[in-house]
Amino acid sequence: MTTGLAGRRILVPRGGAAGARWADAIRERGGEPIVAPLLETAPPRDPSPLASAVERWNRGAYDWLVVTSANGAHAFADAGALPGADADVAAVGPTTAAALRERGFRVALQPERDCTAVGLAAALLSRIGTVERGGTAVGAAAMRILLPVSELAGTEIETALARAGHAPERVTAYRTLPTPRDPGIEARVAAGAVDAVLVLSGSGADEAARRFGPALTRVQGAAPGAGAAPGGGTDLPSGISVAAIGAPTARALAVHGIPVAAVAEHPTPEALLDALTTALAGRPLPASDPSPAEGTHA
Repeated sequence: MTTGLAGRRILVPRGGAAGARWADAIRERGGEPIVAPLLETAPPRDPSPLASAVERWNRGAYDWLVVTSANGAHAFADAGALPGADADVAAVGPTTAAALRERGFRVALQPERDCTAVGLAAALLSRIGTVERGGTAVGAAAMRILLPVSELAGTEIETALARAGHAPERVTAYRTLPTPRDPGIEARVAAGAVDAVLVLSGSGADEAARRFGPALTRVQGAAPGAGAAPGGGTDLPSGISVAAIGAPTARALAVHGIPVAAVAEHPTPEALLDALTTALAGRPLPASDPSPAEGTHA
């Protein structure tokens, strides 16, 4: 056990098994996790396209499965997708790869460094090649590629694959929804009674901004109570550090004016907590907790 986060209160914005893993990792470093899920997943509004894609997957209609989140891995498996189909599987990063393996899927490809949609598209194209460039055939066979994604997912991967002459098929595997707001948690954040807030996705960045508001107002010297943050929630006190799971999440926070104290080199709990430990070194401990009984402790 390391003690780099000893005495630090860290807000974990995930629930369930994922939140428990983050909480365990924080405890192993001596910290105090505060598990307060900001988002939850739900099935697609119309489940029939996913069911049809799963049926095609199970009968071997695809060459590749491309998965961009652990939630996508679980949603695809929960919909009845079977491991062992005659196709290769690509994962955006180690957390997604671990979720796929947990469900019995063998992962054939993941980016070595750039664990983003752009990085995954580049890694996949380096493996399968380009069918055409500028309308001219260059030799690779077109691949049929299934992408089970969030309703909110961007289009970087399918755009890159389609431009290279492949046949990507996007299907909504799940929706991402905000959890009910917790006044106790928001009061603790507003009072500066936590050291750090973890932000683990672009949608998580949007929700953190909505609930807690941009830290920039107080960092730039605005007086406490000088007005509500643009998101309608509370301002993050300047003493709270925001830690992003990767560069895309940090950019999503920047859109809301929230400065980021720590960015993980790789999208794993270990890498993010390493970065956060460095950012918090020498910082004073947070204010006394005004409502320690409120919120969810892991």
